[in-house]
Amino acid sequence: MIRRCGRCDKLFAPLTAECSSCRSWDLEWSPSSGLGSIVSSRLVHRRVSRPKAPVVPLMIAIVELDEGPWVYATIEGDAVPASDLPVRVRFEPRPRVDRFPVFAVCPAAPDSDGGVHPTSRPASASNAHHGVEHCCDARWVRTSLRQCELMAGAKALDATANSLISFAIRWAPSGGATAAELLVTFGVTRQRFLHMVDEALHPQQTDSVEVRGLKHQLRDALAQAWQMNPVVPTRCA
Repeated sequence: MIRRCGRCDKLFAPLTAECSSCRSWDLEWSPSSGLGSIVSSRLVHRRVSRPKAPVVPLMIAIVELDEGPWVYATIEGDAVPASDLPVRVRFEPRPRVDRFPVFAVCPAAPDSDGGVHPTSRPASASNAHHGVEHCCDARWVRTSLRQCELMAGAKALDATANSLISFAIRWAPSGGATAAELLVTFGVTRQRFLHMVDEALHPQQTDSVEVRGLKHQLRDALAQAWQMNPVVPTRCA
């Protein structure tokens, strides 16, 4: 179930309390198909059941539902393949042992040419998506991560800087990571993390004109995205 604004009919993630479009608090529950695509994903290690439970690997992701809203999720099963193609997922009801809803990678559907491709979106979902705007979409995330790899290959970013910037890129679509996620991953506050990212993207004398341009674009985009209030992780309905 997701939220629908009773005034302007926009759709939002389950924990949304106020419409960001018309500022109405009149939000009602609306059914979702439970299908979507992965915008960004990351493997973490954490306890998911109780404070002293064993630490286990967990694939967390930002999933764009076919209806438009973006939600935090846990991806079940095999790791998400590294590909420029969209990965289709579906909601899987599970007893709640973590704060994220669970999604599983959909089986690929055979195409008419004999190949195997991810299941396409229904037409109704595409129409709904046009009414939803995001400052950093999935294509931007993939392109920015590739740019980081190119700069790292050109020795314009060291391993530490590449890790910081890649993390910031993956969390940009949601307005940045939570303070708890930053503390666990890097051991720093949000303000300190943003300062570290800004320093990592500061142009160096040895940078080429192209690298300087890429760093400048990333600094501007990440500064704008991370200035938003971080989204509270979505809970199971």
